[in-house]
Amino acid sequence: MSEKYYEFASLSAFPELENQANLLIEEVFAYSKKHSFKTDFAPLTSQRNLSQRFVLIDSSRMEVVAHIGTRMRDFIWNTETIPVCMIGGVAVKKELQGRGIFKSLMERIIATLESQCAFFLLWTDKHEMYEKWGFYLAGKQWCYRTNTPATLGSQKTLYSKLNQEEQKTIQSLYKKEINARYFSPLRDENDWQDIADITSSDLYLFDNGYYFKNKGMDLQDVVHECVTTLSINDLLKVIGDKSQLWHPLNQPVDDHVQQDLQLVGLWRLNKHPMALKKISMLLGAKVETQDWDFCVKHDGRNYSLKAHELLEEIFGYGNFNIRKDSVPLYISGLDSI
Repeated sequence: MSEKYYEFASLSAFPELENQANLLIEEVFAYSKKHSFKTDFAPLTSQRNLSQRFVLIDSSRMEVVAHIGTRMRDFIWNTETIPVCMIGGVAVKKELQGRGIFKSLMERIIATLESQCAFFLLWTDKHEMYEKWGFYLAGKQWCYRTNTPATLGSQKTLYSKLNQEEQKTIQSLYKKEINARYFSPLRDENDWQDIADITSSDLYLFDNGYYFKNKGMDLQDVVHECVTTLSINDLLKVIGDKSQLWHPLNQPVDDHVQQDLQLVGLWRLNKHPMALKKISMLLGAKVETQDWDFCVKHDGRNYSLKAHELLEEIFGYGNFNIRKDSVPLYISGLDSI
């Protein structure tokens, strides 16, 4: 089948097809009956976000044959905001895969949205497939595990069950400890309402802070957001040996703690003037475009960098040491789509 048989649209134009799109995603990702994509990824599936969910439709049957969801988010670093377009819910009907449908939809979305953001960001294990569109694996986080049980207590609940004052306390802690320290997504009232709708993620409260654990199928037994003044060693005494902790910092830990480095997601650098300004701010050096590469001017020298090399410099493990310290990245599982 040729692309000409399919209509490109957002779900805001066809809201009656929303459930069909969700079911397509659950089929492609082999969701179990006890899990729900709509619940697990509320920031993407919110009614407020229908205009950012894109589909190809077989108009003859009003059938969704492909879906790619996006969500524009402002990140913050050193008080400056950086617009990032997050991508998720990528699905094509199984019987139509391999026919160029995904390529058509992805290219349309990039052409439509790249002028609105400094980066695209998505999560997938199919890294090589996305390199043709300029996506590269980047951003660091550490995974910590302990083999000892919890010795400090915490209270399990849901964010939606907190009263208004308790929710405001959580929101304030996130802003103070995450947004003030890391390259991280800002959250407004709508974002926090989406988090309330992620009922598959448990909230744990303890004397020195809070953490979120679990989220549907993809983050079982993972602590993916944590705000506390405790060290990693002491935090693991709260979490115990039934979980793994994702954290943006590399900290010294006891011998019984397993520590692994992970790269966070696939990033695409955009090249319009606003994007270059934001990228320059993150790098701490002026970035311009040069054919397919990026030209960086720093300390009287010019560097010609590929996109993946520039990302490595920003996140602090590149070969040129343009930025002496890394930009610490924090993206909770609650924000990922």
